[in-house]
Amino acid sequence: MKTVTREDSATRATRRATFFTRKYAFSFVVACFLTAAATNHGNSKVFQCNRLVAIVNEAADAQPDALGQTITEDNRRLLKTAIQLDGYADQLELMEFSNQQIEGFQWQFIKLYRDTSKASGAVVTAPASNFKVVSQVNRTLIETQAREGSLVQAVNRYCQAE
Repeated sequence: MKTVTREDSATRATRRATFFTRKYAFSFVVACFLTAAATNHGNSKVFQCNRLVAIVNEAADAQPDALGQTITEDNRRLLKTAIQLDGYADQLELMEFSNQQIEGFQWQFIKLYRDTSKASGAVVTAPASNFKVVSQVNRTLIETQAREGSLVQAVNRYCQAE
């Protein structure tokens, strides 16, 4: 029959202390790793691209595909779109990106949305009796909206590149 001596209990206590120390050290390392992964994920190019693209997609969905109903209905849709685009520009202004290229895209979209909003408002307020003014503001709106396609393509190329 074996009796427990002081040395055996001290050895067990040391083993337990070592086990808990290793356990907590392992937990600490895992926590540090997860924190670093979460922090780096928030700054990754993919994460930043996804944040930008989410707003751009919402803004694209808000814009009317085509006009051509009654003038009153078209004006109402253009004004609603102008207000929404200003809201998306405001959202983009509040976002911060550490990637300079994505930040450049951010400011290009802000300018595009502000210009499109302004052009939409100009179409609505143009005097219908002045054909020259109506033609000019319509052309400005179309040209402004046309910039969006090339900007979206540039963002897609950059964000899909490894």
